[in-house]
Amino acid sequence: MKAVVLRQPRQLDWADVPEPRLTTELDVLIQVEACGICGSDLRYWEGDNPWALHTLGRHVPNPPNIILGHEYAGVVVKVNSPKYEHLLGRRVGVQAFRTCGKCDFCRSGSQNLCRDTIHMGHAQGWGQMDYYPGAYAEYCLGWADLLFPIPEHVPLDEAAMADVVCVAVHVAGRPASLGADVLCIGGGPVGLSIAQVAKAKGARRVFVSEPSPVGQEVLRRFDYITVIDPGADALGEALARSGVRAVSSIFDTIGSGQIIAEAAGLLAERGTYVNVAVHDTPVAFNAALLGSERTLTSSSNATYGDVREAYDLICTGRVNVRPMITHRLALSEYARGFDLLLGSPKQAFKVVLCPQSAGTGERSN
Repeated sequence: MKAVVLRQPRQLDWADVPEPRLTTELDVLIQVEACGICGSDLRYWEGDNPWALHTLGRHVPNPPNIILGHEYAGVVVKVNSPKYEHLLGRRVGVQAFRTCGKCDFCRSGSQNLCRDTIHMGHAQGWGQMDYYPGAYAEYCLGWADLLFPIPEHVPLDEAAMADVVCVAVHVAGRPASLGADVLCIGGGPVGLSIAQVAKAKGARRVFVSEPSPVGQEVLRRFDYITVIDPGADALGEALARSGVRAVSSIFDTIGSGQIIAEAAGLLAERGTYVNVAVHDTPVAFNAALLGSERTLTSSSNATYGDVREAYDLICTGRVNVRPMITHRLALSEYARGFDLLLGSPKQAFKVVLCPQSAGTGERSN
């Protein structure tokens, strides 16, 4: 089958690779219809390992020959047990990770912190392999008990966005309350998803800081989002013009030391600052900013419950992912997709690769 393989940092190859083998009773084969290019994929391409930084708190080098891609949906075409034959031909979304189920984290419902996670789209948990499975491919593995039937009215490229939305569900659950004003720093797909989930969970006003014109254009399609252009305004000044001195929650999808130092001062008493993009970098800020029971924390991955909630939010329309998808490209156009997202400013908001079709290029929403 055809797949896009990360050989080493900054080297993606279009290659013929073996079709994934089904080795356990739960294994199923998914014909991939849609797979999003995730911001973490761009970090893997750079040589980073965001899963390890978020979960283990340290960098772990990536092995060669990773088939990237974990935001995917498709059709079940093969099962490995008669008890799952009813899944054949079903349109499904896929939970891209599986945890051990035995550790203290798993038994307490915090599967997002399981050290023995197996994850599609990067090498975590697989041991040594010739090719690590991912969904930048014509076919990808899935697990029969971690599939989500997708109603016919929901396009599969939108269902593939559940992996973005489940991260947002977990992020939005980190503060104790979302009943007041919130600020999202970085308005890419994760930032927009956080904004939507926060609003659905009771946030009063939602501010999103995003520098790219394409990002601002997408964000302005949501009438409850106030867009801040960080290239034109300091965050505090932009909030002040809206009559806001401080916000109850800050969700930072950028995670640079400079941004944390600047934005921490905008947190209200008893507020929560959630760092969504953990980097291996020093951060210097005035510790007095944590007075009045302010909290600086992080958010890592998602739990099984977060994934279920994400699919429900998408399939019921309470979170609208359609405006996110600005480009649908054939799998063979992966290099163009990366170029669009790595441009400065970026030229796409969310790129979805379509292994079974030629794609449609830019998509009107």
